[in-house]
Amino acid sequence: MTITFTRRNKNKVSDAIDGKVSYKKLTAEEWHQFVQNYNYDDGNAPFEWLIRQKICDKGTALCLYWHLQPDFYCHEKNKTDIIDQDYLLIQEIEKNFSDNFYESEQFSFDPIESDFFDSSTNTACIPKIMLEKTNGILFNRIELEVAFLRNPNEKELKTIDKKVKNAVLIIQEIMPDFVYDNTEVAIDAIVKSVEYWKGKDLGKMTIKNLSYLWLDCLHKKYEWDWIMWDWETGASFGVTNKTKELTCLADTIINHTIDDFQPTSIISDLFKELNGISNIMEMKRDPYSGIGLLFSSDHLAFYE
Repeated sequence: MTITFTRRNKNKVSDAIDGKVSYKKLTAEEWHQFVQNYNYDDGNAPFEWLIRQKICDKGTALCLYWHLQPDFYCHEKNKTDIIDQDYLLIQEIEKNFSDNFYESEQFSFDPIESDFFDSSTNTACIPKIMLEKTNGILFNRIELEVAFLRNPNEKELKTIDKKVKNAVLIIQEIMPDFVYDNTEVAIDAIVKSVEYWKGKDLGKMTIKNLSYLWLDCLHKKYEWDWIMWDWETGASFGVTNKTKELTCLADTIINHTIDDFQPTSIISDLFKELNGISNIMEMKRDPYSGIGLLFSSDHLAFYE
């Protein structure tokens, strides 16, 4: 028997981790991946609910138990005044195991073979049942972010060139003498064009192509590389810095400003703040990643 885990399942788990959908609506398979992908610095609220559900798989509960590093709390055993939330969760899972609370055993988890167990692991305080492998199917952690960066191919480079030239024509609709030979002038022209076209009938004009000109300014001024951000469902054009830690995509900056979601000034503000920046931590402030203008991409694989 195999486990089918589709892109839809991955998206659902990712959204639950981000708080976009309720974790209470996850399937057993999704919960097993939630436990293995969750950032445990974000608190135990999802797990305080999960472990009290009989539908929680025994293998999932055991996997969660070892994620909480129970051996760390060996010195706390038999104390009644402990308020550490991880330890309280550990105790509750132990009790549920001893009471045969969990009714399903679909997923196999072997504590001894896990990343949480080595020669230094203190098992003196760990109940024997919590050291035993659960029956079922091995369902190790799946990377939820199924994406990677790559260089554009020849056809895609031609598309970029065409869209940049189209952006120049859009600017020339209101600034006939505009020539794209200076990035600072071009950024200012993009701002003026967006302000001019807001609320007007664009007809067949593809105003979003101004994003490509903005990205090309990053490419020319700061030597950011044109990049393709490939997903399972398609690819997005963008530019990335030399370290591949920061990426801006072509479907963001103009989308955000032409409809007044963000002030037009953000076009020039972000451009200036990216000067010499290699990662998010170096920025004076970071209001950009949270609104989808600047993406952290250091976790993605890059293919030449």
